[in-house]
Amino acid sequence: MLKKILKVLKYGGIAILCLVIVALASALLYRKHLQNKVAEARAIRSPQGINSLERVRIGGIDQWIEVRGQNVNNPILLFLHGGPGVAFIPLSVEFQGPWEKYFTVVEWDQRGAGKTYASNDKDLQRRTMNLPQMEQDALDVVNYLRARFKREKIFVVGHSWGSVLGLWLAHERPDLIYAFVGTGQVVNMRENAGVIYQTTLEQARKIHNQEAVRELESIAPYPANMDMRTVLIANKWAGELNRIPPDTPDFTDVRRLLGDALSSPEYSLADVRAFIRGSEVSAEALLPELVNLDLKKLGTDFRAPVFFFEGRWDPFCSPSLIWDYSQTVHAPQKGFAWFDHSGHFPFFEEQQKFTDELVQEVLPLARLDNQNRVPAAN
Repeated sequence: MLKKILKVLKYGGIAILCLVIVALASALLYRKHLQNKVAEARAIRSPQGINSLERVRIGGIDQWIEVRGQNVNNPILLFLHGGPGVAFIPLSVEFQGPWEKYFTVVEWDQRGAGKTYASNDKDLQRRTMNLPQMEQDALDVVNYLRARFKREKIFVVGHSWGSVLGLWLAHERPDLIYAFVGTGQVVNMRENAGVIYQTTLEQARKIHNQEAVRELESIAPYPANMDMRTVLIANKWAGELNRIPPDTPDFTDVRRLLGDALSSPEYSLADVRAFIRGSEVSAEALLPELVNLDLKKLGTDFRAPVFFFEGRWDPFCSPSLIWDYSQTVHAPQKGFAWFDHSGHFPFFEEQQKFTDELVQEVLPLARLDNQNRVPAAN
């Protein structure tokens, strides 16, 4: 009897193992199918186009950039992703396509993010993730692009955490950029956190969301006690309760984000794992510096053009604080565009308007440079 049981278990185990192998193989084949589908949909077929994934030595480690555009002679636009640690190489599929007609667009997985996190020693990245190093990395990427494409200047768009690096570049190295565009602009971390916290708590009380009230009150006196735990609680409820209009697409949908990462032709499964883990590691490493960040200390005088493209419903970066700050900025050219149906991601939530603003208000600044050949905007 025992022999029969062992035999059943043996062959049953083999059958289960076979099913697991078939399931994994099917999943990998389906992933490959999705990657091929994305690659085909995003193919650059223009004779002068570029679609390049590059490993670049920046700041003592290998960092990854993706360069895409319909005409490599167009002005360079470097997109500085947020998070920190939220890599955008696999996410740019959601919004970047229209830009590629007018710009050569560069996505950069920063130190601690995505492919860069996967390609280097994890402890080394954790130890070297600090604000001065990240600023230097951003400057080195700008200079790499200038040398690689033989340009005097480039455009920089910074989102959320990326707007910290971008505004610093605009202030400290105006000689290298045509213009900086901040979206979801960070100004003063504690001041912003206080405004968002009070707004969220008031909303929770107004709609009688007792769970939200209880959790938000439990982290008082926020933001005096900002750490990973309290920030996560405050941001969770800010995202839940300070909602953009309900018909607006949700950039932060977890299933879609993971789907983009898994179907990205540029990402291996190790990169996907790093995409998830990198954002957590980066936030933990940089938060102690960021909680006291005040970009007003840079000063209000800029020698490069500065633009702010801001969602009126941004639940994480107070629109009123960004507006107030923008009014203190002095620059050779300054612009502010409100996105009335957007939250923290206007480049995704109002894609056509964001592209129009880039092309009509920002792009013309490049025409001063005779090295660039820019197509007329439609």
